[in-house]
Amino acid sequence: MSGLLQSLGVPFQAVKSSVLQLLTDPAQLSCVDLAVLGVSAACVTVAVQWTCSGEEFRIQKVKVRADFTPGKVYYHAAPPVKAIPCLTPFGVKLETYMRMADIPYEPSPQTVHMGPKGKIPWIEYNGRAMGDSNLIIEFLNKEKGVDLNRSLRDADRAVSRAFVKMLEENTYWGFGRCRWVDAKDKQFEMFELPWLVFFFFLKPVTKKIKKFMWAHGIGRHSKDELEAIIEKDLKALSNFLGSKPFLMGDEPTEADAAVFGLLAEILWTIPDSYMYRIVTKDCPNLQAYCIRMKERYWPDWDQLTGNTKKDQ
Repeated sequence: MSGLLQSLGVPFQAVKSSVLQLLTDPAQLSCVDLAVLGVSAACVTVAVQWTCSGEEFRIQKVKVRADFTPGKVYYHAAPPVKAIPCLTPFGVKLETYMRMADIPYEPSPQTVHMGPKGKIPWIEYNGRAMGDSNLIIEFLNKEKGVDLNRSLRDADRAVSRAFVKMLEENTYWGFGRCRWVDAKDKQFEMFELPWLVFFFFLKPVTKKIKKFMWAHGIGRHSKDELEAIIEKDLKALSNFLGSKPFLMGDEPTEADAAVFGLLAEILWTIPDSYMYRIVTKDCPNLQAYCIRMKERYWPDWDQLTGNTKKDQ
């Protein structure tokens, strides 16, 4: 740290002297002392952020169990809330995929630990931590010999992938804004969190979402422009689905896990949003599709969320 300070023209002795002055007689701090302390604080902050954001640091912090069962999937995601079994579309997607593929898995305890890529969901498998829902699905397909797309032609696989990418790389950000920016104050009731947790955890999430959206590019649009883009996405999905029971036809395929993951979050977690209106009023086939997927693959939904039929 002293080397970093010296590289910025701040002698270590000057820092030491200023800190001692701050602790013993802060009223006598000079302008030079205040400047030295300010630069030092900035250096410490940068050093901590640099260390904690490094990929190597994050990977080292992921702890995997030593007493794992070979071939068993240990699944990590956000715990259920009263609206939905998982608060991230990618978590609902991955868990739905494992249910569709009949892959047994063990959910993590009711705590949130970020995975090797600094995100959730993630899994442990044979003592190895893996992140990113798409990469996990690719891995499990090979490891377990699963192919939910076996009935699809190459052209159908291409269309399927295109819809998934539209939803996950574009539509998702509209959902993120709805939940974390436009309706952030309404999340308090759904999450059933103490006020202090809401203030210190959920509030910063709003800033992160805005930052990520700006970096993505979609956050540079006005609210009206963004909503128009997302509406076109959802209506394109609705038009393609039509009267089919599942995205690509009479039987579900891998893409249905991703489609359900996002639609479920819209339908059950942001009921006062324009996206909810589109899914339920403008495109009711999306709502019917969502309920169909839930009934087929989530018979324990109400048990996990603590809901009853009356609550829905």
